[in-house]
Amino acid sequence: MIKNKVLYNLYPISLYARQIAGSLILFIIARYLSVYDFGLFSSYKNVAVFCFMFANLDYHNYILVSSKANVKEVQLKISLFLLNAISIGIMIALGSTFFHLDSHILFILVVIRTFFDGTFFSLILPYFQATKTFNTIAKINIIYAVCISTIAIISYMFKLSLYKFLLLNICLGLINFIQCSYFAQINYFLVFNHIKRFCKMVDKSIWAYIGVSIASFLYSQLSSLYVSTFLPKEQAALYFSAFTIASVVGILIAAQVQKMMPDLINNSIENIKLILKKNLKIMLIITGGVFMFMLLFGKLLLLLLYGQNYYGNAYPVLLILMFGNICVAEAGVYGAYITASGNQKKKIPMQLEATILTILGLIVLHKFGIYGAALSFLFAAIYISYRYTNFTLKFINSSIEK
Repeated sequence: MIKNKVLYNLYPISLYARQIAGSLILFIIARYLSVYDFGLFSSYKNVAVFCFMFANLDYHNYILVSSKANVKEVQLKISLFLLNAISIGIMIALGSTFFHLDSHILFILVVIRTFFDGTFFSLILPYFQATKTFNTIAKINIIYAVCISTIAIISYMFKLSLYKFLLLNICLGLINFIQCSYFAQINYFLVFNHIKRFCKMVDKSIWAYIGVSIASFLYSQLSSLYVSTFLPKEQAALYFSAFTIASVVGILIAAQVQKMMPDLINNSIENIKLILKKNLKIMLIITGGVFMFMLLFGKLLLLLLYGQNYYGNAYPVLLILMFGNICVAEAGVYGAYITASGNQKKKIPMQLEATILTILGLIVLHKFGIYGAALSFLFAAIYISYRYTNFTLKFINSSIEK
């Protein structure tokens, strides 16, 4: 029974493994790199992640849904969007030469690593969703997590320079790129030979995905941007120490939504209702268990992870953000069906309404500092959860009547 449970949840487990590995790497390399080098790496990494956001404005969901999970069409669209991402990566690298950077070579290496480490995984995912081979991508994720952790440990043991650390990561990423592309039978050369034909495959519904991605970024990140910009750095440190831990729920949301999405496409209403009910139950049980753990041990966890008594003051913020993320988790289940049913554009006004609610919350509660920011996010999360749930249930009922 345990073996079957593990195999069934292998993909979510693999995402946790990658997240843990990513955090472990930062912890390890920060112990031997100089403060300057670590700060440089972190800064360049954040810039690269932001730039690559434009290479995947929810395109992985667009690929799967617009192709109706047809494997052949999914493969063709993946090749197009991956080449688009590579082109954006090249433009980022070349564009950096027009700015004053402490190390252009280091920045370019970070850009390449970021593509292999995040953007590629996201854009190749629709193939494994369409073929429902989640255990395969899960094994790839786990092996990748072990390998990048091993590279970090080797770098620490031999005190390798940041350049060598990045080159080892890039080599691993390149091997993974070739392996996954071969396994998924992605033909990049076909795009070059028939570029016009491939571009015609992209229909106007993609704008809904782009709009949703941007609108989602606004309502979910405004509070964090406010804290980063307007509040004292001591308060910001408290907020982000809680934010990092609370974000663990986001990994669960992504894993569960990615896993259920193919089952919601071209399925009967009765089956869809069962799938939504089952996944919502799983989501609430797990997130509820995580919340209870944080309620009991959240303050101790903050002290253990950050090593200073000061961070224990982030405990109330942690609970607020955690509850907000549970609301987002519920919204994620119903939001998956909104996307799968071809109603992606319906999300945009709902998310813009949540953005306005966040802004109003920050205006009214700004005197409460990080608590005001956390509560503003919570209100927006509750609202988006209500709107997604209400829209989905009404849509399902109208479909049954028809």
